[in-house]
Amino acid sequence: MSNKKKAALLMVAAAFVYALLSATVKWIQGIPVFEKMFFRTFFGLVFVSIIVVKDRIPVKGTNRFALIGRGVTGFISTFLYYMALSYAPIAETVTLSNTYPFLLAIFCWIFLGEKIKPFHIAALALSFIGAVLIIRPGFSDINFYYIIAVLSSVFMAVTYTFLRKARETENSQVIVLWYSAICTVGCIPVMFMEKLVIPTPFQFIQLISLGIIATVYQLMMSQAYKYAQATEVSIYSYTTIIFSAVLGIIIWSEIPGVFTVIGAILIVSGAYVIFRGQNSKEPPSQSQNQKTQ
Repeated sequence: MSNKKKAALLMVAAAFVYALLSATVKWIQGIPVFEKMFFRTFFGLVFVSIIVVKDRIPVKGTNRFALIGRGVTGFISTFLYYMALSYAPIAETVTLSNTYPFLLAIFCWIFLGEKIKPFHIAALALSFIGAVLIIRPGFSDINFYYIIAVLSSVFMAVTYTFLRKARETENSQVIVLWYSAICTVGCIPVMFMEKLVIPTPFQFIQLISLGIIATVYQLMMSQAYKYAQATEVSIYSYTTIIFSAVLGIIIWSEIPGVFTVIGAILIVSGAYVIFRGQNSKEPPSQSQNQKTQ
């Protein structure tokens, strides 16, 4: 099996695990969002810390502005995403949160001076129409948490803008460490301010499961990008929309409506436009990237 096929299979597997991660967040009831975030990022912090110590990687970083910016905006994005998942259907939430790559092109153009190309504009148009169809303003009462999901996508795009800048100088494990540390530490005061909920034994098992699934996702994504470049296999991550919809139907009987299905198709089509545009002139072999979300 070629490395590209291995990467594609790992990406699809990681997409399923991400859908499972999102379902777990929604599954855990009676626990505030910040407590869920704490358990999710704490496991990542422990895991990456072990790697950093083992490999003796300096953790101070060179571009601390980019590292802090990535951590803070990632913290906000994760909070908004978890909030949306807790109160909105999983298929719609996951689909709307996956509009961030189109916004990323705009932010990188504005802040990093990267060129925005015609295929970016076409993809953004498809994504925007798809999001509008899912939210359906004017057709019915707008679900407030759909807007929250879109905002999480906006902050995720900003997060990846900082991430692109950080990758110029920083080790990928250091980037993950800073993100995990900022999220973990940031959750602690909020958890106590909003009244800490002591988990029941079952809830504690759920939270542990959340941390483990999140760590497995990190490992699978890292492995996928060892076999191929991000631009070659990133399109396969959109299968998480299908997996999330199936889990929503099985667990919560959340059957996506016609507008949601059409909107999801348009958003995935936009992702495919970017995938084709990025690979049309991509050299067959370059130094490989590693996703650090």
